[in-house]
Amino acid sequence: MPSLIICYNSSEMVGFWGGGKMRPALIIVDMVVDFVTGKFGNPYVQEIVPNIKLLIDKAHEKKVPVIYLRDAHTEEDKELSLWGKHAMDGDKGSEIIPELAPQKDDYIIKKKVYSGFYKTELEDLLRGLNVDTVILTGTSTHICVLHNSADAFFRGFDIIVISDATASFVPEEHERALKYMKEIHNAKIYTTYELLERWEE
Repeated sequence: MPSLIICYNSSEMVGFWGGGKMRPALIIVDMVVDFVTGKFGNPYVQEIVPNIKLLIDKAHEKKVPVIYLRDAHTEEDKELSLWGKHAMDGDKGSEIIPELAPQKDDYIIKKKVYSGFYKTELEDLLRGLNVDTVILTGTSTHICVLHNSADAFFRGFDIIVISDATASFVPEEHERALKYMKEIHNAKIYTTYELLERWEE
């Protein structure tokens, strides 16, 4: 596994990501009440909360942008025909869980489909922050994380997925999605502590 980070300068990490500099953003996908403890509460997702918190704290320390994507559905959303009502805009189920509460300089983007890139300001935000690499965490690995990875790849971003800071309904779906993103999106797969170690190099 190549060295990811050599040193840190402003929001730029200088290291060997494909031989160049990396300007990352940490993205937290759908860590909202309905997906953690609510309607689709999931013990596998609950288990990743501490790791995501470690990554958020380190990102703040290193001045890496932290971006929260959260489902915020309205009645007309097509997704509701498949999953039923969940994470409705304005309801508690759409709120980010208190353990991962955003700080004042973090970004929150509402989404109505699996991908946070669809009809939102996410791409413009990443371009404006001069980001070239997205670090994906959250749920579900085989649905929303995977779709965000695909849309990031299609837009030319490098991708890191944190294997123990993402989760699905069952481990097999999680592992299958990680393998897919690695092979099809050229995503680099790291554990939380592998990334934290590289942030200290």
